[in-house]
Amino acid sequence: MFNENAKWIWINANPQDNEYAVFEEKFVFDGKKATFTVCAEIDYVLYINGALAGFGQFAGYPEHKYYDELDITDLCKEGENTFTLTVRYEGINSHIHIADGAGVIYSLDVDGKTATYSHKGTLGGYDNRYIQNVTRKITGQIGYACDMRVGSYACDISCIEVQKSYNLMPRPVKKTKQLPFAEGKLIDKEKSLYDVGRETAGYLCVKFKAEKPCTATITYGQHIVDGGVRYLVGGRDFSLNFELTEGTHEFVNYFTRISGRYLQAILPEGVEIVSIGIMPYIYPLTETPIKLDSELDQKIYDTCVRTLRLCMNMHYEDTPWREQALYVLDSRNQMLCGYYTFAETEFQRANLELIAKGTRADGMLELTYPSKDTPAIPFFSVMYPVEVYEYIEHTGDRSILDTTMPTMLKIMQNFKDRVEDNGLIKSFEAPYWNFYEWTDGSADAIPTQTRYVYNEYYHLLINCAFVYSGKMFTKMCEMAGVEFDCDFEGIKAAINKEFFDESDGNFVLRTDDRSFKSQLGNSFALLIGLGDERTVEAIKSDKNLIETSLSMLVYKYDALLAADPNNKDFILNEIREQYGYMLEQGATSFWETIKGDADFANAGSLCHGWSALPAYYYHLFNK
Repeated sequence: MFNENAKWIWINANPQDNEYAVFEEKFVFDGKKATFTVCAEIDYVLYINGALAGFGQFAGYPEHKYYDELDITDLCKEGENTFTLTVRYEGINSHIHIADGAGVIYSLDVDGKTATYSHKGTLGGYDNRYIQNVTRKITGQIGYACDMRVGSYACDISCIEVQKSYNLMPRPVKKTKQLPFAEGKLIDKEKSLYDVGRETAGYLCVKFKAEKPCTATITYGQHIVDGGVRYLVGGRDFSLNFELTEGTHEFVNYFTRISGRYLQAILPEGVEIVSIGIMPYIYPLTETPIKLDSELDQKIYDTCVRTLRLCMNMHYEDTPWREQALYVLDSRNQMLCGYYTFAETEFQRANLELIAKGTRADGMLELTYPSKDTPAIPFFSVMYPVEVYEYIEHTGDRSILDTTMPTMLKIMQNFKDRVEDNGLIKSFEAPYWNFYEWTDGSADAIPTQTRYVYNEYYHLLINCAFVYSGKMFTKMCEMAGVEFDCDFEGIKAAINKEFFDESDGNFVLRTDDRSFKSQLGNSFALLIGLGDERTVEAIKSDKNLIETSLSMLVYKYDALLAADPNNKDFILNEIREQYGYMLEQGATSFWETIKGDADFANAGSLCHGWSALPAYYYHLFNK
């Protein structure tokens, strides 16, 4: 823990966006254990005597911050030692950080006694091994790029104390673990194109040899297009720059987590790559083995597990390439798979509690966590209780209700208050985003888009989801001794009256255009006890229904299994068809949608956590 006198500090009173500060001190080690405790905005990299000791700040909220307690004993020597702490301040809101002003707080203990700590007057400086104030974004979700240079630093600035929350909590999850270096294999010398072998997430390691001062660029991506890495995608820029001087220089960029399979160097004349690759880091977990009879099933399962692991960092990530963000519906799939594929469950709990802290003033959840002022998705908010219920169901740990029930109550009360006289909930106005899945009729324009126009209508999915989640929420209220009363049966009746088409046994998706009918909509209707045998059969065979995307297959498959356990064979065959197709196309992790990289104007992710769902069903069917 921190020394009681440790303070939040920075090197100036007016930090600029994407600023890098460095703090370096000497300390004496003559004991048995040394510990460095740190919390930084937004991230840090710590070296002890030139050896990496830690990096990767767990992102918190302005009023709730997390610290790392690092055991640095093995890096210390008898006598005088040196720590070097570089801290990055980004300065903007993204989908993974909230701008809360620059600052760092730290203390270093030897055998429980403080050797040094941050305070007003601590000496720091600008770390000019990083290019200061770069405002080129990788993506809007991830934020600014971190470019590096051959530079130096001096700690000759007397720091000031800055105002931040001292509500400091220990990191709720483990640190990621380094795997063997994934060295890039040169596959095109002329284009300086390298292949690390498979989809990989980690940190860029590169060594250059330069004849004169210049700037080199390394790009990274998921696939090769027209002989090179597609790194400029719709305003996104998957590249990192390096300012070089004459000589050989090696860089490891721990401030930017990258993901992909291919690396390409854009080199000026007189520069060559000595070595390049990605240093993979994964969250440490114990995998639950499963042996499947079919070689294809086994390969699908193993690739699902690998996809899950690539999409776990400090929290669940939808994709480690494009966003690195924690969403409710993405993480619900990841958590559900994780209960069966991994032995540990503390990661699920930590993510659920992190999400709960992302409650907006209006009682709904933000889009991602931690973030603020996002186009929140009501469908995701109302499904949050489902995540919590499943955690209790799989772990028996009801104590999570202490930290999540207030959030769930606000969400469910918000939805209850929106039930109109006809028994239904209407579409949500801006800043809410009426999104369900990436298919026709289920993905309205985002309120921040110029094409957004608010349209009042009723959507089948939001009403079914409220009933579906409400059943689980009611059980949790009973567990916690909390009162919540809502006429879910009345809402069900209203859903059936408004959306059910007696002529074919299907449910229409929305009232503003009754031509839309989807597998997902009909699946949710089945899950809350509506529909009939025709509904079940339509989900399986009616080609007029809009197909369910990879992200929402769990609801389709659960609905079919609830209707008839013998639908297991149908589910397995569909998994083999869709996921076998991705494997045939060379997938080493599973895609965001079945369209692959071509989706979303060539921004489709080839590694997406929500698509690992078959892992859950393989365990379910092999009990």
